[in-house]
Amino acid sequence: MNTNIDYDEYLDDDIIFYSVLYSSVTVLFAMAVLSKFLTNEFRFGFRSVLSLAVLFLGEPLCQFFIKGPSGVFAFAMCCLVIYSILPASHLPVGNKAVLVTGCDSGFGNSLVKKLDSIGMRVFATCLSLNSPGAVSLQLACSGRVHLLQLDVTSQKDIETTVEYVKQHTGEEGLWGLVNNAGVWYYSELETTSETIFRKVLEINLFGAIRLTKALLPLIRKSKGRIVNVSSLMGRLTMEGNGAYSMSKHALLAFSDTLRQEMKKWGVHVSIIEPTGFYTENMKEHVINSRKSELWDTMDEETKVTYGQKYFDSIYESIVEGSNRYPDDLTCVIRAMRSGLLSKRPRNRYPCGTGADFIMMLYPLLPVWVADKLISLISIMPKDVRPAGLD
Repeated sequence: MNTNIDYDEYLDDDIIFYSVLYSSVTVLFAMAVLSKFLTNEFRFGFRSVLSLAVLFLGEPLCQFFIKGPSGVFAFAMCCLVIYSILPASHLPVGNKAVLVTGCDSGFGNSLVKKLDSIGMRVFATCLSLNSPGAVSLQLACSGRVHLLQLDVTSQKDIETTVEYVKQHTGEEGLWGLVNNAGVWYYSELETTSETIFRKVLEINLFGAIRLTKALLPLIRKSKGRIVNVSSLMGRLTMEGNGAYSMSKHALLAFSDTLRQEMKKWGVHVSIIEPTGFYTENMKEHVINSRKSELWDTMDEETKVTYGQKYFDSIYESIVEGSNRYPDDLTCVIRAMRSGLLSKRPRNRYPCGTGADFIMMLYPLLPVWVADKLISLISIMPKDVRPAGLD
């Protein structure tokens, strides 16, 4: 009888002991995850759902199926693995300086305001210092923000900008470069003139290459960061986005190669890959201006083949559908900040609803399935036909 009592007491002590161990691991993991939320390094998404699943399901599953010290060890390892894939904490801002291109509007404009709010020195480049976006930066930002005029297709502008940055960074060098300047045209390949092809490539690709190469000595000096803004279109193609996709595909290749080559210098290169967002490119007056530019550069034979009515219908559809894109740029700005300041920056940052899932699924699909999926989400209207088909 005494033996049974002793055994029951032993079991009770054993249960209490392992419950304390499980609770300790749970509390530590919960506090670590909570700290990520409180420091704005972590938002609700796939990784947060995974963290909650481990937190609430991991302990009972390990206790039931594994038991004993092996169960505690397995639960602790799961928590450690999940924590390792959470966003890393950020480096101190200190006196770090960053140059951002394309700050007249959109991502660039919002990023400058964010970096200024956390105390960074920013060289914000705009195509025009008289643009509404440049004026808003002058009014909203502190003296840490230097507004510079820069056309990334102009070698003279690049040389002037680099010289200014050298004079204002000294021996510390330039910590970060964000190649954000870009342009988007919606046009089928046959209706896209060589003039437009060259313009898109000059701004989206060669502008980033020229500026990066010119600033590399300053970035190597600080062992800093380069953040290149690509797009979802850099890894998948969509009807009407040929020139844009070509430029972003090439920017990915440039970024991946540069990342490998800069490792020995201690410089990290990240790629931002947003889905569609409502920025300056999606505003009606910009869309109509691009439509006129495309039509004016098209040769007469192509105009006859496709027709003005077809072209107008496409752009009317784009204007009508532009409001379906989100105007909250927070996830993109957070990714840019992480690329610049995270202790463990990611190589790629897909941004936007479903971006991670699309990037993972798309390469696995058969081509005909992928084409069908892209056709379903394309903004190309399905009920219009070129004049040559009527």
